[in-house]
Amino acid sequence: MYKRYGFYSLCLIPLLTFLMASGFQLTSTNFSVIGNRGGHRLAFLLWGALTGNSFYLYTEKLMELTDCRDRMAEGFLFSSLVFFVVAVGIPYVPERVPGMSHLHVEISFMAPVLLGLSQIRFLLFLQKKMNERFLTQWLLLAFLGFGSAFLFLSIGIVSSLLEIFLILGICFYLLLLHHKLKKMMCFV
Repeated sequence: MYKRYGFYSLCLIPLLTFLMASGFQLTSTNFSVIGNRGGHRLAFLLWGALTGNSFYLYTEKLMELTDCRDRMAEGFLFSSLVFFVVAVGIPYVPERVPGMSHLHVEISFMAPVLLGLSQIRFLLFLQKKMNERFLTQWLLLAFLGFGSAFLFLSIGIVSSLLEIFLILGICFYLLLLHHKLKKMMCFV
């Protein structure tokens, strides 16, 4: 399991994320604009499906391996997957369908928020169950949250730079969490 998710987190998702952003300004556009213009729709759908499902399945597997039965963590996690997939599926073409585009923006914003809430609940569960602090994971989640807020406030939009920062940060966070749990519990 570690090798498969490690490949997704270190290779496949970052590669596809960088490919999605290549050729575009990182601070003046975002993946929603890129993915709905110039024949990039299929690539956007595939990237979104792979990324959202990977985050969901990786976290779900870690919850399963640690016997996490926190309904709130599981609910936030499942909701984040639904929001991520729905957001990618709703076209962002404000000049043609402004209502749908607004809905796309709202749902796209909520997907990582829900994923973050699931990770917070999961870490709280792990701390209680294992009597361990998980300081590195908490610091990384805080860095992702504050870094995302900083990029949003500095640039003024949800930019490709913010999206890349967050996607790669989540990949790295899940790998670090898995590595720590692997060392603590001796599972693969």
